[in-house]
Order: sequence, then structure tokens, then C-alpha cells
Amino acid sequence: MFTLHAFHPTRGHWNETDLGAVSRLLAEPDVTIWLDLQDPTDEEARVLSEVFHFHPLAIEDMLHDYGHPKLDVYDDYVFLIVHGVDFHSLDLDNGFVVNTLELDIFAGPRYVVTHHSDNPLRSVSELHRDVCDPCHRPWISVRVLHRLLDRLVDNYLPVMDKIGARLDVLEDLIIHRPEPEHLELVLDAKKTINRLRRITGHQRLILESLARGHIDLIPRESIAFFRDIYDHFVRVADISEANREGVQAAVEAYLSVSANKTNEIMKVLTQISTVMLPLTFIAGIYGMNFDIMPELRWTFGYPFALGLMAVTAAGLILWFRRRHWL
Repeated sequence: MFTLHAFHPTRGHWNETDLGAVSRLLAEPDVTIWLDLQDPTDEEARVLSEVFHFHPLAIEDMLHDYGHPKLDVYDDYVFLIVHGVDFHSLDLDNGFVVNTLELDIFAGPRYVVTHHSDNPLRSVSELHRDVCDPCHRPWISVRVLHRLLDRLVDNYLPVMDKIGARLDVLEDLIIHRPEPEHLELVLDAKKTINRLRRITGHQRLILESLARGHIDLIPRESIAFFRDIYDHFVRVADISEANREGVQAAVEAYLSVSANKTNEIMKVLTQISTVMLPLTFIAGIYGMNFDIMPELRWTFGYPFALGLMAVTAAGLILWFRRRHWL
């Protein structure tokens, strides 16, 4: 499946339904096109090599999920792989389910070619609506690229903020009412945050290259807009690092609370054992089977033994309280 947008300074915007129109549009000097490929067929993907003449390795990376963000610069175009939040599977109310979708981008002087899976990124869907709005000024390839990356980065921010808020709530629950399922949530959050941190680390370098003017495709007057994207993504990377520290703190809090709880249990058991030890000693003495024992036939022998045990236990308990051990 594909969507082909065409832009002209005077004729405005229109859509083409025939993929064969790409060659004709590229031959017109004032026309800019955006070709969006969504799980293309072999015939649709053939346009990448036969019409655009992209590098075979770049085409291979585009059609097969590469996994990591990357930036390749060629003579007259650039190839980017970026990742955005998958809002179709996002679930931060019941867990820490945050997946990302890969967006592959070829950008040249008068064209932008994008590729993604069946579930398009929100930034792509929003741009499809924006380019159809006649109120927008004429679209050029750099502006299309900027809008894609700008929306993609902005969509990270609320998700990262919500992850941080959920971690704060989870940490409070761990401190006051630790449960085994809380540890499972923390470990799920740790996996998600580490994965996002790896992606944001690679993607930050790509956006920095665009913001520093290292790409000839981006005019000098447009660098400020890409620098703004980079500044926003620096915040995303900083929040990701803060969330990593937060989830580590949550793990340490759970282990600390669990250890304290275990220590309290062991403290109680130790106190019980300490109280029972002298009572067992007394019972052991009077339980010996010798014929000659002064208290063996004494009328008050049994009450005396019980009283001695009670006084010993009470004395130990009072001593524990004075030492603030109980």
C-alpha cells in the first residue's frame, strides 16, 4: 500500500493514485513529492531501485526492520532510520508496555520517501492530514522531513513523563505496602526503560548531526528548526536517564523494605527464642529422673517451677523493653 503526495508552489497539493506517476513528477523541476510506503508489495518496492536508484543496502535496511536508529549520507540524499512510540500497543495504566515502531526515511532535494509497518506512527498519520490543509504554506522536502521528526520527538515527551509519574507512585507503594507483584512491575519497567534508553541514545546522535548542519540537504536557514528538534530530544534523553535512575531506586527500595521486613521477623523470633531458652533450662532441670531431688516431693514444687518460669520470662521482657529491643 502507498500514498503519494505532490506539492507545487502554485498548483498546491494533490494526491496521485498511480505509482508510475513518480517518474513524471520527479521530472518536473518545481514539484516536491512525498511517497509513503506501508508494507509495500514487491512491485511497489521496485520503485526504490528503478526510479529513485537508492543504494541496495539502504533499500534492504528499509524493507527489513534494522532495529537501531541510523543515519547514512549519500551523494544526493540521506537515509534515516528512527523510532517513535507505538500508541496502538501503549499501556501505562496497567503496566509499563511501551513499544516503538521503526520509520525509514529517504530524503532528497525534492522528495521524501517513508516506509513503515501496518500500524503507522502517529506523526505520519498527523502529517497526512496536515499536507492536505490548504492553509499551510508550500511543502518542500526539508519541511516534510522536519515535520515528521518534530512530531515524532514531541510524542515521546508525554509518554516519558507518564512513565516517571508511574514510577513515583510505584515507589510509594513499595515503601508502604510492598507486594511481590510490585517487583514484577518494577522489572517490567526496567526492561522498557533500558530499551528506550538505548533507542534514544542512538537517535540523539542522528538528530545532533542534523542540528549541527552536517547534512548538505538541510539549508542553513532551516538548521534552527532541526536544532529545536534536537533540544526537545535532549530533554527526552534526560527524562529517560532520570527514569532509569528512578527504576533502580525502586528496585533498591523494594529490596531494602523486604530486608527490613525479614529483619523484623527474625527479631521477633529471636526474642521468643531468648525468652524460651531459660524456661527450657528450668524445665530440663526439674525433668531429670534422679531419686533424690529436694523439690521432687515438695507440695509447692510444681507452682514454684511455674512461678520461676513466669518471673524469668517477665524479667527478660522488661529488660528488652528497657533496652528498647521490644
